[in-house]
Amino acid sequence: MKTLKMVALCTMLVAYAQAGKIITYTATSQESQEEANNAAIAGVAKQISAQVKVNQTLNKEEITSGKESSFSESFLSNSKVSSDIQVKGVVVKKEPAAKGFKATATLDLDEFTADIQFKMKSIQLDVTKLEETARDALNKGRFDSAIEAIEKAKPLPAQYNVLVNELGKVYPINESHRLKHDLQGIKSDIVRELSKLKFEGPSQPLQLSKPEISPLEVTVSNEKEFIEGFTLVAKQGRTVLDERQTQKDGTARFNIKNIDIDKGPFVIVIEPNLPEDYLTASGLRKKIEIDFKVSQTRCNINVQCKEDATICSALEKGLAKKSIFIDSDAKSPILKLNISTSAGKPIEYVPGKFTTPYDVNLSLKGDNITFLTSGHENSKREMDATIAVIKKINFTPLKKQLDDYCK
Repeated sequence: MKTLKMVALCTMLVAYAQAGKIITYTATSQESQEEANNAAIAGVAKQISAQVKVNQTLNKEEITSGKESSFSESFLSNSKVSSDIQVKGVVVKKEPAAKGFKATATLDLDEFTADIQFKMKSIQLDVTKLEETARDALNKGRFDSAIEAIEKAKPLPAQYNVLVNELGKVYPINESHRLKHDLQGIKSDIVRELSKLKFEGPSQPLQLSKPEISPLEVTVSNEKEFIEGFTLVAKQGRTVLDERQTQKDGTARFNIKNIDIDKGPFVIVIEPNLPEDYLTASGLRKKIEIDFKVSQTRCNINVQCKEDATICSALEKGLAKKSIFIDSDAKSPILKLNISTSAGKPIEYVPGKFTTPYDVNLSLKGDNITFLTSGHENSKREMDATIAVIKKINFTPLKKQLDDYCK
């Protein structure tokens, strides 16, 4: 009589070898060729990723016949492979087996990692090309182009390192896989050359009678030559007024308008249009500061005002704040004043007391001169609302139209 005993052992009946960049794994099974194939593939996967989980069971049978017994082994491969790396390029070969089934799986790591290595080589080529572009631009004094190339290359090393880490999970990494670049060195060269630049502009405070400067010239050079194609910006406070590039003579010619001559700040700053870290490292922030003073021009006009004398007086005072004065000179432009108002429904702001909302429209018109404005005020009387609106009017647009009549 034969007695059958089953012994379950958590082990693997396998043989594998890794030679160079080829991984092989051999497995056997007493169940089927498919199980042997799966076990071999799982063995390869387990070698290339620490995240692969493989559960395999070897069942050993002891057969007893009388006083003699013998063991037979059946490899039941219940393989469950889970990995963040897709196992592709695995070649499975059926092997001759004395008992059961046998298979060898082979993986070419170069083929398996071809996509990653291609992306790494592409990044290396891009970085090398951008470095060449930056150096060539720097040699020609084209700082804008040099910085643009370096800034474009800046994120590439981080992208490359991600790929190296992925490759390192399955492939032997050595010095040849390091990204070869000198981005920081080139940036240091750019900063060093920027710090050598000289800027020349107006050395004395400017006298402005209008909210504009044209032309304003600034020259950029180093100890050897004038710098062409260098971008400069003109600012007042945080407001960018104009942007220009230097020409062959190293001079940028600004045509600055819309300067705030009422509130200031009363300084124009000329500085390179470069990234913040380059400005700070090279000491080029606020390289040129041009102070200016405002001398208001006097404009004379002849206003035909048929309104109440109080309203005419309020208009005259408002115009005078912008150096626009009313006279009867025949050479002064004649402007006709027209004011219209419309009243809304009275508003009770406290019990028993009311105020009326007024919309006030004002115009001053003459030959080739038209100034229109409007305002809204709440008041008990129409005249008070009109005067309140006049006090708030900004007559700067009118003064611009009177430019030919101002001294």
